[in-house]
Amino acid sequence: MITELIDYRSIPRVSNSDLTRLKEEFLGTNRFIGQRALQFGRAFHSHLLEPESVGGIIEQLLPDLKPIESGRLEQLTEQVRRDSFCRRYLRKSERERVILFTDPLTELACKARLDMVYTSPKSRNALILDFKTTSARTQSQFLQSCYDYDYDRQAAFYIDGLRHADSREWDQTRQIRFVLIGVQKQKPHRLFAIEATSIPDFVEYGRKKYRFWLRKWNEQQQNATPWLRQAS
Repeated sequence: MITELIDYRSIPRVSNSDLTRLKEEFLGTNRFIGQRALQFGRAFHSHLLEPESVGGIIEQLLPDLKPIESGRLEQLTEQVRRDSFCRRYLRKSERERVILFTDPLTELACKARLDMVYTSPKSRNALILDFKTTSARTQSQFLQSCYDYDYDRQAAFYIDGLRHADSREWDQTRQIRFVLIGVQKQKPHRLFAIEATSIPDFVEYGRKKYRFWLRKWNEQQQNATPWLRQAS
């Protein structure tokens, strides 16, 4: 998992995370997320999507709190696996699928790594699932966090990534749904589900966001800004 993470980051294409860094640099802001929280989120994804590698992840990301964090990770992932909807798609979906695509407006080479994607060959529909650890205690709080953390931009970026994938695998796909699953970090570890594609203007607003920042990225690249040349 660590090797795959490094390999993905080394692909010289623009990711949604790159757009977040660009936004923070451009606006002179920095969305504060503690390093421990970031590490825990990464470890959670590994525990859920690649459980065979979780020992190495905990050792490398959370060495000081290994017994405590390992137990909490197990509680969170078990909560997800007990849910019938999540269990079904954990079994049927591709996990951590890397998508390479070209944005048709800016012609920038882009990339995305999807937590899970399920494609139905019969109905020609696709479902993207993305998991987030959250401090939200209610559905409405989790929905607000989706706007606060630009998950609408991520949803649009990933959906359009499938539509424009270099592999052309989803050219004939009629519908792409995007579902965000929030996993409460505190007990009782509730699950919150937001179907982004069913919320009016959610994806379209996110699309406007990512297109704006892709244009800014393109301008910065043309001006040869040093920090952007070093970005993954």
